[in-house]
Amino acid sequence: MLARLKRNLVLAVGLGVAVYLVLAVLSGFDDLRLALGDFRWSLVPAILGLVGLSYVGRYVRWTYYLRVLRIPLPARLNAVIFTAGLSMAISPGKLGEVLKSLFVRQVSGTPVARSAPAVFAERVTDGTGMLVWGLIGALAFRFGLGVLGLFLAMLVAGIAVLRSKRLSLLAERALYRLPVLHRLAPHLGAFHGASNELLAVRPLAVGTSLSFVCWGLEIVAVYLCVLAIGAEVPFLMATFIFAVSSLAGALSFTPGGLGVAEAGLAGMFGTLAGLAGGPAVALTLVIRLATLWFAALLGIGGLLLVRRLIGEPAAPEEEAEVAVGSPNPEG
Repeated sequence: MLARLKRNLVLAVGLGVAVYLVLAVLSGFDDLRLALGDFRWSLVPAILGLVGLSYVGRYVRWTYYLRVLRIPLPARLNAVIFTAGLSMAISPGKLGEVLKSLFVRQVSGTPVARSAPAVFAERVTDGTGMLVWGLIGALAFRFGLGVLGLFLAMLVAGIAVLRSKRLSLLAERALYRLPVLHRLAPHLGAFHGASNELLAVRPLAVGTSLSFVCWGLEIVAVYLCVLAIGAEVPFLMATFIFAVSSLAGALSFTPGGLGVAEAGLAGMFGTLAGLAGGPAVALTLVIRLATLWFAALLGIGGLLLVRRLIGEPAAPEEEAEVAVGSPNPEG
C-alpha cells in the first residue's frame, strides 16, 4: 500500500517539475530569477504559519464530522491520521485523502463506507467555502460571476447526487452487475446514509463556515506572498484569482490540480493584475509551494508517524472483504 503511495508521490513530483519548467521557459529564466531574487524571505514564517493554522481549522472540521457520524477516535491518533491525509493533497481532487478512512478502520473498526463520506464532505465544503471567497472577489470587481456560477451549479449537483436515495439505489444495482466492482455494492447503503448525515443543512453550514475561515487564512498567506514578491495586486483581486484557480484545479482532477491551477494563477496574475511574465510565474511558484507542497510535506511526516503507531493500512482490495465483518460503532 505505502509502496504504491510512494510511486504516486514520485509521479506527482515529476509532473510538478515538468509544469514548473514549462512555466519557467515561457516566462524566461532570467526574468524569473530576478523576480525570485527580490523575494522577502522574512515573510516566510508568517506565510507558512497562516497555512499551518488553516490545517488546524480543517482538523477541527474533520473531528466535527467524525463526531456527527459517532466515530470515536483517540485525539492523538486522530490528529496523526488527519496529518497523514495531507500527503494526499497531490491526489486528484484530494480524494486520495480517503486514506484516512483506512487508518480509521484500523484503529476503531469502523467500515470505510461509514467514514469515507467525511472525506467527501470535506471536499464539498472546501468548494462551498472557497466559492464564497470567490464571490466576494468577483462582486468587488464585477467580473467572473459566470464562472463562479458554473462552479456553484456543479457543487449543488454533487450534493444532490450524494444525498439522493434514488441515485444510490441505481448505483447499487449497476455495481451488482459488474464483475469486479460488485463487492462495493453492499457498502453503498452505509455510504449514502453517512453522506446524508454530513450534507444535511446544519453540518453543511458548520463545515462551510469552518472552510471559509480556513480559506481566509490561506488567502491572507497568498496576499503575503504577493507582498513578498514585491507585486502590487489588490487583496480582493488576489482573492478572486486564487479562488478561481483553486476551484478549477480541483475540478480538473489532475494530481493536486497541477497544470490547471498554475496556468490559472500565472495567467490571471498576468492578464487581470497586469504582472509581467517573470513576477507572475514567480508568484505562482511561491503560492503553490506554500499552499500545496507544504501540505504534502507535512502529510509525509504524518504518514511515517502513523505507520509507526498503528502499522500499514489494509490494501483497498482487502478492505472490501474486511469491512463486511467490521463492527459498526452504531451497531
